[in-house]
Amino acid sequence: MAINPLSWIAPAALDRLTLLLNHIVSSEPVAQGKLRPYAGRVIDIRWSKEASIKLPSYLGAALDSLMQLPPDIRFAVTPAGLFERLDTRDSPDVATGETATAHLTITVQLLPPMSMAARLMKGERPEVKIEGDAALAEVASWLMKNLRWDVEDDVARWMGTTPAQALASLTSGIKQALERWRPASRGDGSTR
Repeated sequence: MAINPLSWIAPAALDRLTLLLNHIVSSEPVAQGKLRPYAGRVIDIRWSKEASIKLPSYLGAALDSLMQLPPDIRFAVTPAGLFERLDTRDSPDVATGETATAHLTITVQLLPPMSMAARLMKGERPEVKIEGDAALAEVASWLMKNLRWDVEDDVARWMGTTPAQALASLTSGIKQALERWRPASRGDGSTR
């Protein structure tokens, strides 16, 4: 069994992801207010992917080790209306002492990298399947639809408004250029 060379990064990356998620949620008091009633509830985030393209065996093993699904993530909602990352192996249920079952499971459908990038450039989100507590699912759906990371605002806090506006116009220009770039197709089957 091949070991994913990036597996040692996962715990630190998940901790940083949790900090970013809490930063985004805390910037919107309404979001924290919606989460507070669910303190102590457990949310699992899982990943699924489309069937991969069949590759020659000499390429398949090498690419499979690099293209593994991200690790599952388990969060608990805190009394402050934020998230605490739990280790998926040992997050005991307070009442029974056994491994807690999630109150909500969110499964994110991952597409091949190029398809995923194209969808993100169009502002589309990946497909998501939500199972579990209906009220908590409604809150999770609201969070996914309404929360956005305001990168420009964060850059403005650190570097000032001028660099933030320059970064915003640069990224906007790159996005517009990528959206316009498409090989034009001629009637004879060739491209320009």
